Amino acid sequence: MRTLSLTGLLIFSIAPFLLSGQSSLSGTLTDTEDQPLAFANVLLLQASDSLLVKGTLVEESGDWTFSNLPSGEYILRFQMVGYATKTSSAFALEAGEDKVLEPEVLEENVTQLDEVQVIARKPLFEQQMDRLVVNVENSVTLAGGTALDILERSPGVVVNRQNKTLGMGGKDGVIVMINGKMTRMDVTAVVQMLAGMNASNIQKIELITTPPSNFDAEGNAGIINIVLKDNPEEGFNGSATVFAGYGYGEKYGGSVNFNLRQSKVNFYGSYSYSFDHSPQLFTNYRSVVQNGTTVETYTESLRDPDQIDNNARLGLDVDLGEKTVLGLLATAYDSYWRMDATNNIEIREDGSLVQSIEIPNDEINRWRHLGGNLNLQHSFRESEVLTFDADYLFFHDNNPTNYTNNYYDANGDFDFSDKLRVSKITPINIYVSRLDYRRKLGEKINLETGIKGTLSQFTNDVQVDENLGTEWMPVTAFTAKYFLEEKIGAAYASLSYQISDKWSSKAGLRYEYTDSQLDSEEEQGIVDRQYGNLFPTFYLSYNINENNSVQLAYNRRIQRPTFNDLAPFVIFLDPNTFFSGNPALQPAISDGVRLEYRWKNFMTALGYNFEQNTISNFQPYIDPETNVQTIASANMKDTRTVSLMLSLPFYIGDWWVMQNNLMGFWNRNNLPYGETLLSLDQASVRGSISNMFTLPKGFTIEIGGFFSSTSLFGFQKIEPFGALNAGIQKSFGNNGGTLSFSVQDIFRTGNWRVSASDPALNLDYEGFYRFSARVFRLSYTRDFGSNQVKSARQRNTGAEEERNRVN
Repeated sequence: MRTLSLTGLLIFSIAPFLLSGQSSLSGTLTDTEDQPLAFANVLLLQASDSLLVKGTLVEESGDWTFSNLPSGEYILRFQMVGYATKTSSAFALEAGEDKVLEPEVLEENVTQLDEVQVIARKPLFEQQMDRLVVNVENSVTLAGGTALDILERSPGVVVNRQNKTLGMGGKDGVIVMINGKMTRMDVTAVVQMLAGMNASNIQKIELITTPPSNFDAEGNAGIINIVLKDNPEEGFNGSATVFAGYGYGEKYGGSVNFNLRQSKVNFYGSYSYSFDHSPQLFTNYRSVVQNGTTVETYTESLRDPDQIDNNARLGLDVDLGEKTVLGLLATAYDSYWRMDATNNIEIREDGSLVQSIEIPNDEINRWRHLGGNLNLQHSFRESEVLTFDADYLFFHDNNPTNYTNNYYDANGDFDFSDKLRVSKITPINIYVSRLDYRRKLGEKINLETGIKGTLSQFTNDVQVDENLGTEWMPVTAFTAKYFLEEKIGAAYASLSYQISDKWSSKAGLRYEYTDSQLDSEEEQGIVDRQYGNLFPTFYLSYNINENNSVQLAYNRRIQRPTFNDLAPFVIFLDPNTFFSGNPALQPAISDGVRLEYRWKNFMTALGYNFEQNTISNFQPYIDPETNVQTIASANMKDTRTVSLMLSLPFYIGDWWVMQNNLMGFWNRNNLPYGETLLSLDQASVRGSISNMFTLPKGFTIEIGGFFSSTSLFGFQKIEPFGALNAGIQKSFGNNGGTLSFSVQDIFRTGNWRVSASDPALNLDYEGFYRFSARVFRLSYTRDFGSNQVKSARQRNTGAEEERNRVN
């Protein structure tokens, strides 16, 4: 009853915004025998310059419809495999008009061409209303790469491989989704998973900066949604990819995806394997003054890691009737990261060497996952749909590390040795259920509402032992077993409405209630929090004319501490440097506003974001009394971010497409360091460029890169870095496959450098991180099965919002 009352209140609270006025366009499409051409493409284009306005698919009945259209001059284009493309003559659509066109007929192609080259292709970066889309499957330089490689080159995204964090729009706190579903993993595990996810299985990546209210409120920097490939054809078909490369170490792997669609049943799946050997070099320097003596610690870590990843996905969709669809989906992965390393440490006092330490160490970090989803969707009518989802997710992390510490005196003579071993075992169980309802309320209003519940259970078992001679003894200061249970309940409602033929708007409200409990075997109630929050969203758009539009957007988001951040853990770099958790972390709340202007395909956006209790990951604190460095997540007091983005695509003839993205940021971080409150300002720029050249005889060349200037990471500064990439692709046609060769980070400029210096705080810190080098990669992809059969009938799934973004 409370849920119904809340939903009614939400609807009532935003209903005054509803006004009237909109246009629609409809018609039918058949073949020469008067049979409906179900699932043919219908493209609505501007009559003045043939720019795409909207796209849709023909229904089984042969009908097609466009709604919420501004007035203007348009043309229509009808396309379907095996039929000749047809373009209508120009026609006018008046404000508020519901135009029904005469039926259109497509004729079959008389001959089948040996090879068809598609000249028109989506650009690598595509700007939409509330998101930037990275069309992965169209890129040459990304062939054979990973999802993390793609994000590293995406506008506004910062990948920190050293700390395994993701940032977007000048902020941390990104949420990663797969096909519209949250991964619900710690960010370090997400980064490790993305580093092993083959790009050949990815259709596109959506960078959503202002998510609407039907998305979870989690993630103060927005959402990254990875959309995996899906094959809509009926019959049996799929594709397979193999790749190999080298860059300081060997890399190889492959993937396959298939689709079997017969009548009312669709069975699909994918599998990928990858091996990546990438030797790394880390250096770390810090200096503190102790009783008038300058103590310097220099660490060099020679790391030799490799990573083996297996990813699998298997799904089944069954049409139970004309209006009901049942979907089942199982997912699994095994990410096995192992490393042998040698850390060399020098400690100097006033410039003189006093001690050196050699630390041979080995580490394993193995994440395993099993997941299941049940989806049931019922359409009461075309404009009224009810969807139910139930998910179970299981994760297991096994992260053992072994250290041998060999100490040497100032003359380099061996002094003594000890050993340390760390065991961390982390099982996570997550249960999710949600119910979503959408309905068209008359001709002017669209309603979306729903409820959701999540239960997360987490155990973190950390055991640290030391061996000072012949016997292993537990280190009680770091050994503990923690238990966390978190419950989140949510309800939302949103209304979208067309105010006139030029004005449109959408408003929503989401409520989330969180109950978190963290205990250990020795202490109860380490964290015991219950809190509720309202998260409003609002969008207002104005179409000035066919080529110009303006949009204003506002939303509120929350960033909750991750499970690993709350449950303490320990990872040693040397006896005086280690990573740790922080059970005192508080959730962060952010408010953001964004103003966009579009002229044809060009777009600029100005944004402002204010966040309280910002969570900054992996912040080093150096105790000047002991020279012990602790690296942990910490709350800032607040952060302010101003951003300006420019998206500038250029189409230079039919053979050259250039996409330019430029983002400027101004950040102010107010945060404590020890007992001192710091206020740091930084202006930064991040840009990316992609050039796609389509040449004769099936050749395509891509040249692109990215650059990031100095930026803030908590109280640390990240020095400028970037990379230039190039690739060439040959399509053999007639199902002969596609061969790609690429070179990434040609000039080896993608290394990370971070620093922090403040004499008043006795702080002087620098770090250098080389994760990979110039990489040469060869990739081959080939389709199999039928690609000339009739498409299967369209139906909705849990990821329908992503599927229906037809261009």
